[in-house]
Amino acid sequence: MRKDNEYFISQEKELLKAAEIQDEYDLNTINLIAPASPTPLKYFHNTHLRHNAIAEGLLGHRPYAGVEGFNKIEQIAADLACNLFCAEHANVQPHSVSQANQAVYQALLENGDPVLAMKFHDGGHLTHGLKQNFSGRFFNFDFYGVDEKTGLLNYDEIRQRALELRPKMIVCGASSYPRTIDFENLASICKETGSYLMADLSHPAGLIVAERFPQPFPHCDVTTLTLDKTMLGPHGGIILCKEQVAEKIDKAVHPGVQSSVPLRRIYEMALCMIDAGKPEFKDYIDRVINNMKIFEGEFNKYPNLLVTGGSDTHLMVLNTYQAFGLTGKNSEELLEKIGILTNRQVVPGEKLKPYVASGIRLGTAWITARGYSESETKLIANVILDNLKDPNNASLQDSSKINLEKLLKIRREKDVWDKEMDK
Repeated sequence: MRKDNEYFISQEKELLKAAEIQDEYDLNTINLIAPASPTPLKYFHNTHLRHNAIAEGLLGHRPYAGVEGFNKIEQIAADLACNLFCAEHANVQPHSVSQANQAVYQALLENGDPVLAMKFHDGGHLTHGLKQNFSGRFFNFDFYGVDEKTGLLNYDEIRQRALELRPKMIVCGASSYPRTIDFENLASICKETGSYLMADLSHPAGLIVAERFPQPFPHCDVTTLTLDKTMLGPHGGIILCKEQVAEKIDKAVHPGVQSSVPLRRIYEMALCMIDAGKPEFKDYIDRVINNMKIFEGEFNKYPNLLVTGGSDTHLMVLNTYQAFGLTGKNSEELLEKIGILTNRQVVPGEKLKPYVASGIRLGTAWITARGYSESETKLIANVILDNLKDPNNASLQDSSKINLEKLLKIRREKDVWDKEMDK
C-alpha cells in the first residue's frame, strides 16, 4: 500500500538533510580522487535557459515541434567540440561515456568481432572488454598490457598482438594509466591490421585542449570523452570522429542506444567548452600538471611506490602494497579517516582482488581548481606518506587530521572558486 503524505514530507526533509551532509563533507575533505573536479555552479544555475526541454532524434531530423533553439544550441556544442579537439564530426548526445562507448561499438562492430584493448589491471576501463560489462559480453576482446619493469606501454608488443589477432578495432585510453599515448604509432598498427582506432580520453580531455597531451586526431577514427574530469564541466558523453564514420556513429546514438536528450545538459556542456577555449583554462591545466610533479617528487623518494615512476597527466597510481604492505582498500580507508579522499586501484600484475587492490589512485584536478599552492600540495603529499608508513599510529592520525583541517580552513577562506568561476 502506498505511504501517506506524512511519509513523503519526512522523505523530503531527509533528502535535504542528506544533501547538506554531502555538501559539508565535500567542503571539509581534500579530494584527490582522479576524476573529481569542483564544477562551477554557473553550469547548473544559469538563468538563460529556463526550461529543461527534451527532444529526440538527430540534428535536423527530430520528430518534435519547437526545436529551433534546441538545434542551434546542440550545433554550437558540437562545433565547439570539433574545434577544441580538431575533429571532423561530434555527437554531444550520449548521457555518459560508457553509453558513448556502447554507441561506438554498435556503430563499427558486429557482435563477436575481435577487439584489442588495454588490460583492466594495467589501466584500462571496464567498458573496454571486462567480462562483467556489456562490452565483454557482446564482443570478443583480447588485451595488451604494459611492460612489467617500467609499467609503460610497449608498442612493439601491441603491434605483434594486433598482427596475431587482426582485430576489427583497437581501443586505447585508460582510467589509470598516467602517461601519454602515442596515437600516431597506434594508427600505423591499425593501418597494418585494417583496424579502427578508438580512443577513450575522458581523463586527459582537459590536457588535450590545453595542448599538454597528444591530440588524438587525425590519427584516431573515433574518440569518446566527458567534460566532468579535467574539463571541470558537467556530466555527459561526447563522441568525436572522422567524417567517414559520422553517419554510422550518429545512427548508433539515436536510435541505437538512447532516445531523448535533455537540452539543459547540452547547454551546460557548451558553456564549459567555451570556458575551456579561454587562456585561463590553459593556466589551470599547467597548475594541475605542476601540482602532480610536486606529488611525483615526494612519492618517488620511496622505492617501488610510484607506478611507472611518475606521471605525464593529472593522475598517478601508488603501489601501497609493494611499498608499505598496505592494500589499496586499507590505504583508502586510512586516508579518508584523516580527511583525504582517494580510491583503491588495481596495479599492473595485480595479485589481489579488485575490491581490495594493491594501490590507490591520486589526482590533482580538485585541489588545483580550489587554488592549492605548491607548498600546500607538498604538505598533503607528506601527510599521506607519514600515515602510509605508520598506519597504526593513532596519535599521528589525530595530528594529521588537525593539520589538514587547518589547511582546509585557510583554503576555504582564500577560495575564490565560487566568486570567480561562477560568474
